[in-house]
Amino acid sequence: MSSQLKRIFTDIGGYGLIVLGIALGWLPGPGGIPLVLAGLALLSLNNDWARRLRDWLIKNSGHLVVYIFPKNKYIQLAYDFIAVILLVVVAWLVTTESAIWQIGLASALFIFMILIVGVNRDRAVRIKRHIRR
Repeated sequence: MSSQLKRIFTDIGGYGLIVLGIALGWLPGPGGIPLVLAGLALLSLNNDWARRLRDWLIKNSGHLVVYIFPKNKYIQLAYDFIAVILLVVVAWLVTTESAIWQIGLASALFIFMILIVGVNRDRAVRIKRHIRR
C-alpha cells in the first residue's frame, strides 16, 4: 500500500510540475522549461512512456542545438546581429517609460539574447573551459 501511495504522489507531483511549467512558461526567464523537465523526471520514475521520452530528449538535445546553430559563418554573423538588435531593443524598453509589461518583455528578450550569444559559436563551452583552467 505504501509503494502505491508513493507512486500516486510522485505522479501527481510530476503532472503538477508540468502544468505549473506550462502555466509559467509565458513569464520572463526560463521558469517553464525546468519545471516541465522536472515533472518529466518525476514521471519517468514510474512510467515507461516518460522514461522513453526523457531518454530521447537526453539523446537528441545536442542535435537540436547543432541544427539551430550551424557552423556557417553567415548564419553565425546573423545570430550575432540579432543579439545586438535585441540588446538595443532591451535598452530602449528599459529607458522608456518602463511599464511593467515593458520590463517583463525586456527581461525575456535579455535572457533570449544571452542564450543566443552563449550558444552561437560555442561561446559558452569556451567560457566554461576557460573557467576550469
